[in-house]
Amino acid sequence: MNADAVLTTERLRLYPWQEEDFPLFAGLHSDPEVQHFLEAGENVWDEPILREKFVCFRADYAEHGWSKFKVLDSAGRFIGRAGFSRFEETGELEIGYSFTRNVWGKGYATEVASALLTWIYKVTPLDHTIGFAVAEHKVSRRVLEKIGMTFTGVRDLNGISNAFYRHDRPVAP
Repeated sequence: MNADAVLTTERLRLYPWQEEDFPLFAGLHSDPEVQHFLEAGENVWDEPILREKFVCFRADYAEHGWSKFKVLDSAGRFIGRAGFSRFEETGELEIGYSFTRNVWGKGYATEVASALLTWIYKVTPLDHTIGFAVAEHKVSRRVLEKIGMTFTGVRDLNGISNAFYRHDRPVAP
């Protein structure tokens, strides 16, 4: 491992992506079922899209200190990605996560998303973050609700109905 973990939880470790991690990233997004929940279809991202997203995640971390990070379990196994990226439409930071199918249903998304919200408000002056999920994806929407995000409405995004959420910076006591 070339870098220290950016964030750790009880069961997870988040790391910045290294160039040699591209096969892990590509493997995650080559699964049609994983992609279904990102874009409401079975189309996997092709090599140019994968490379562009991977480069952007690495650049975000280098420039801002946040990104959609590589997620490893406590045994060091790659299980997905989670973190923040800039939502192009509004410039807001949006939280997102994708996990390999073999770990679905184990609570990792809720665990990592909750920790990420706490972390982002410690390392940035942001007053809020957003999140969204394909409207029909009840599990991902439930994760956003469990971490305290407020539903703000359904909007079309690239021809797909998405449920949008917002999380405001907690008020200091």
